[in-house]
Amino acid sequence: MPRPTHRISPSLRVTFAIALSLLIGVLPDTAGAQGGRTRETPTWREAITRYNAPGTTRVDGPYALEAAGRSVGDVAVLTGPVRIAGTVAGSLIAVNADVRLDASAVIDGDLLVLGGSLDRAPEARVGGEIRLQAEVLRYQLEDGVLVAEEMGLRDWLPADARDRAPRGTSTELFHVSASTYNRVEGLPVLTGPKLRRRTAWGSIDLAALGLVRTAGPVAWDRGSLGHDASLQLRIGEAKAIAVGARAFDRIDAIEGWQISNTESGLATWIAHRDQRDYYGRHGGELTLGGRAGGYGSVDLFVGRERWRSVESRDPVTLSRAREAWRPNPIADVGVVDLRGIRLSIDTREKLRSPLTGGWFVQADVERGRGRLLLALDPRIMSMLSFAPILPQDVAYTRGFLDARRRTRIAPGTELSLRLVTGGSLGGDRLPLQRRVSVGGPGSVEGYDFRRAPNDAVDVFTCGGIGIWPGDATQCERMLLMQAELRQPIGFDWRIGGDDWSIGIDERPSWVLFADAGRGWMRPGTGDLALEVAGIPALGTFRTSLGLGIDFGGLGLYVAKAVSTGREPMNVLLRVGRRF
Repeated sequence: MPRPTHRISPSLRVTFAIALSLLIGVLPDTAGAQGGRTRETPTWREAITRYNAPGTTRVDGPYALEAAGRSVGDVAVLTGPVRIAGTVAGSLIAVNADVRLDASAVIDGDLLVLGGSLDRAPEARVGGEIRLQAEVLRYQLEDGVLVAEEMGLRDWLPADARDRAPRGTSTELFHVSASTYNRVEGLPVLTGPKLRRRTAWGSIDLAALGLVRTAGPVAWDRGSLGHDASLQLRIGEAKAIAVGARAFDRIDAIEGWQISNTESGLATWIAHRDQRDYYGRHGGELTLGGRAGGYGSVDLFVGRERWRSVESRDPVTLSRAREAWRPNPIADVGVVDLRGIRLSIDTREKLRSPLTGGWFVQADVERGRGRLLLALDPRIMSMLSFAPILPQDVAYTRGFLDARRRTRIAPGTELSLRLVTGGSLGGDRLPLQRRVSVGGPGSVEGYDFRRAPNDAVDVFTCGGIGIWPGDATQCERMLLMQAELRQPIGFDWRIGGDDWSIGIDERPSWVLFADAGRGWMRPGTGDLALEVAGIPALGTFRTSLGLGIDFGGLGLYVAKAVSTGREPMNVLLRVGRRF
């Protein structure tokens, strides 16, 4: 049989080209000055400079400014927490401190938050720039002067050799979860040495990490062990060019965009419900990319990977421990050469820019070519039990786009929109590792995860339900649209006085939302009920409506399918914002 011609669908090619062009266009120019200062200066360095300035008021520990209070000049706080209800007549710098801005808070200058979170009432006003750094700042005070400090090679050298060690060099024994808790690995833990060396032109980062999977049965084999080693050369700081190399043996999710890692891990550990599928990746990758401050990045990548199927194991859970896990679906097996581009933009905290602020975008285009042993429908496998199954040459192009926009339409009222689309852009049928789906928490929330709706055609997984082990998804393309309107609840959730209080620190909000999405197959794939050329008619999308209350870190929602009347109502507990 001749192999299909590798040709991108005209309609989807135009759609992705326009979308990526527009999104690249909103990548902010972080070189703009404010008061003669450019964004070339990293946030941590700017915070140290302002802390050490002669006119700065310095506080070590909790800091609270009441509604009637007013500071004189800049205020810098170490460790915190910080609560502002009055006016800061300058800038506020919070180092390793959480910051809360009440509705009456006014900051005339900039707000810099390092190693902490920002809880800002919609009515709070910041006259300057808001800059956030998630990483904790390691520092020391030398005669009242704040100095950045890292656990460096100098700390491990003999005393007579420390002065000869280059400044800006650091090393540490690093350990962190490689990914979220799941039914294939349990808790995968990365551990090993990391080295960073700062240079006059940028920095060098080197990591050699081993990976241990804790799901039983634990053995010294490939099922329990892996690795992830990387080297990155970074030229510049706020605006930088980065060149990287990576070698890995990991297990990754086939689709991980619907819900966060935290939600997925908690559902697995507590409720014995894993809402992702997994496959093994062993190979290497080279990257060349650019960074624009903390707001955006573009990476070109090329690599080679060996893909494999993995099976569910026996991780520890807090409930239903004796029940069997949902089987992890079989996947295609073989070696694939990959190349493509990745784009990331996050300007949701750049609130003073009406056009470029409020965006979150992740997009990628991947071109794959290799030789794979294709996983077949179990019904076909039974008929071919005595026939050899040979690897096939595969060449495909796949794209993915997740674009979100937050807009304040009135004081305290926020409208959020989201568009997610992805799938085949041309070539052969996508490998199972690159298929897509919708339905369940994080997408169309009025429907359950991996359960076909009560109608004739399954547009969520395109026929995977009840056919493939583990209910694997089969869709080659999908489209999801979401809208959310939120309004703070206008009363105080705390009781008490200045010395003590009980209640909720976060500012709860009512949330109204609507979801619409579906998946489909390309023409010529063999399922006429699911084949669509271009974008399906809107009347074929599955839709749901819902409402709930968001406490900041935890949300309780009720969602009801409206396109399929017989679907029951869903009650969902979500960690963090929906999107």
